[in-house]
Amino acid sequence: MLKGIGKSHGKTIIMGEHAVVYGYPAIAVPLVSIPVIVKIKQNPENILSSKYYVGKISQIPDTLSGVKYLIELLDEHLNNNKINYAINIDSNLPIERGLGSSAAIAAALTRAFFNLFDQRLDTKTLLEYVNKSETVTHGKASGLDALTVISNAPVLYSKDTIEHFNFSSDGFIVIGDSGVKGKTKETVAEVHQMYQNDQKGIGQLLEDLGACTLTTKNSLINNQLKLLGQTFDKANQILSELNLAIPKTDQLIKAAKNAGSLGSKITGGGRGGCMISLTRNINNATMVQKALIKNGAEQTWIQPLSIYTEETDVD
Repeated sequence: MLKGIGKSHGKTIIMGEHAVVYGYPAIAVPLVSIPVIVKIKQNPENILSSKYYVGKISQIPDTLSGVKYLIELLDEHLNNNKINYAINIDSNLPIERGLGSSAAIAAALTRAFFNLFDQRLDTKTLLEYVNKSETVTHGKASGLDALTVISNAPVLYSKDTIEHFNFSSDGFIVIGDSGVKGKTKETVAEVHQMYQNDQKGIGQLLEDLGACTLTTKNSLINNQLKLLGQTFDKANQILSELNLAIPKTDQLIKAAKNAGSLGSKITGGGRGGCMISLTRNINNATMVQKALIKNGAEQTWIQPLSIYTEETDVD
């Protein structure tokens, strides 16, 4: 009996979301502690089992259109003998929260298919499959999620630059899940429409957001946590002006500030999903985490800023 397995993990964008779609840089970090594992084995019929859907692959709902498209694509390219199979997706990542769930599932799914059919998978091919799935899921995808969910190091990404880098920092980030599904595909489209209607004004906001990314990188490398926190706050103001905030994320950001965070912002597509807060140490992070839970965060995670010491792990 043929079997295949593929693994991946989540990500969070700490700076530059939305601006990255327009060529400005963004920085994302992998959430290696939140894994995604896909297992495939031969089966009498083609079925999918996951927390999002259980049933026949042919009947996968539109909410998982990117997954269905990717399965069909991989099946067409690799399944020469037309075997039937059962796919199991084991993921602790909440969907539509800006933590890279769709990209992580796509990466693990692609790796599992190539493993099932004993085919070598290089980085370029892996990214191509993930980005094709992401385009169906989100519309115009930047490619940043795909890069980060297959990496073990932070990624500075723009249309001209892909740079993995490491740094030493005392800080922590606290991620708070608003419990409201984000609307990445919609927000990307709406920001694009805003840009078309006001290229000068919206263009300036996106440029300012890109500048925040460069400040963020320098702050991380130089361990300037106060400046980094201020940059988080500035970026959140820009994202709010792009109509990406909702009352729940505003409430969580306010709670984090009152608990002593150095700065907080929306992360990901916005209109829901998650927010992130910068804290000076683990004790500060724990205080912020408690405040987020008290104010209705559905889930929280604490992530050391400089946990990553390895280079990329993409093959």
